[in-house]
Amino acid sequence: MTSVMTFIYPELILVTGALLVLMTGAFGLKRRTIGLIAFLTVLAAALALPGTADVHQIIFSRMLINDVLGLSMRYFILLALGLAVLMAIATSWPDDSDAGEYYFFLLIAAVSMTLAVTAGNLMVIYLTVETLSIVSYLLACFYCKDLFSTEAGLKYFLFGALSTGLMLYGISLAYGIFHSLDLSVIGGVLAAGNVNSLLLITAAVLIFAGLAFKASLVPFHMWVADVYEGAPWPVAAFFSIGPKALGFALMVRIFLSYPAFMHSGWGAVAVFLAIATMTAGNLAAFHQSSVKRVLAFSSVAQAGYIFAGMATGSLGLKAAFFYIVIYAFMNMGAFASAAFLSTGRSTLESFQGLSRRSPSGALIFSIFLLSLAGLPPLAGFLAKFFVVWTALETRHFVLAGAVMANSVIAFFYYLKIIKAMYFDQPSTTEPLSAINIPLTGKLLLVICLLMVIYLGIHPQPVMNILLSVFK
Repeated sequence: MTSVMTFIYPELILVTGALLVLMTGAFGLKRRTIGLIAFLTVLAAALALPGTADVHQIIFSRMLINDVLGLSMRYFILLALGLAVLMAIATSWPDDSDAGEYYFFLLIAAVSMTLAVTAGNLMVIYLTVETLSIVSYLLACFYCKDLFSTEAGLKYFLFGALSTGLMLYGISLAYGIFHSLDLSVIGGVLAAGNVNSLLLITAAVLIFAGLAFKASLVPFHMWVADVYEGAPWPVAAFFSIGPKALGFALMVRIFLSYPAFMHSGWGAVAVFLAIATMTAGNLAAFHQSSVKRVLAFSSVAQAGYIFAGMATGSLGLKAAFFYIVIYAFMNMGAFASAAFLSTGRSTLESFQGLSRRSPSGALIFSIFLLSLAGLPPLAGFLAKFFVVWTALETRHFVLAGAVMANSVIAFFYYLKIIKAMYFDQPSTTEPLSAINIPLTGKLLLVICLLMVIYLGIHPQPVMNILLSVFK
């Protein structure tokens, strides 16, 4: 029992921190103080993670599994959470009266994700994903005074209810097929081969649909732009990284760990979904006049690139998860830059002439945009290069060509924002350089900027970790 409790120490720390920020918010502490408590909670949970590595593999009767994939994803989720907390501290939202509830929901979302990536049972996966969904609905519509935020929460709830319903139905079919929800038992039955293929395909498709919603793959991406537009900047940034990475990690946990779960035609379907997702995201982003919606549809396209690596099979998993790590830094940096520099609803006009009013802000934002586009030597280029290389190695030539073609399309709408900042006349002469970005905001931008540059030149540390995860 001691080793079991050791394994869930990070989650216990996060729950304790969540209750603490909720109580401190009730006693009227300032928002930045509450945010600092939340950040220290994340840091403490991360420091507790190394002690879980030596815990035996089976926890709570196989409800949880201690493996390298789960450990690595727990680190990643805490990284994404830490960046989101820093961004929230640096912005003017939430205010003092709402900060306790906001950080409480954010920490509970992290608990559900860290448990989900270590789940060894389909019911645990459903319960943790549903917990994340409920908290996400609340975060999306947290700023109830804004009609856009209320709309975001409602749309997120409607689409989310459909996707989780499909997922639960798929899990119920899986239970009928295997008479168990334990992934190891399911793997054993699959290896024996005595399974009704039609029911198996139906269950797999329904479960995949629920995960595709989290990863914002086509056709489950339609909620992204409206939810990101209505949600506050820190919430949208967190949505674009944490739940998306969780969706991909659970796809690996459920499907690619047990290849027999997938039909022989899965490869062609996965390639089609990857191409459709990156193309739909890029074409939709091209016509947007809101920078926030551009970044939202950009995140859909980025999900397509990530899934392109996964579509090539086990050989592409290292490329896909390397992309996820890079994506976390460059997308968080892009969202944070836009949040600090935009006014109102972040229309493209509000960024016109930004380079004359805030040269450093325009430069940093441009670097993140160019990394998302895939310009060398930034890390985004290397992430796309690995995906294309893996596709060529596995003879998926159409997929490799689609990634390269979509990368070219993406340059146009990223450059449209850069053009507005550097070549268009400013709509106002008010100097944005006078805006006082708190130390936490500067720290966040520096961390993301350094990682985007460093990993573009020296990716080996991340690749070494991925080599141990996907042997």
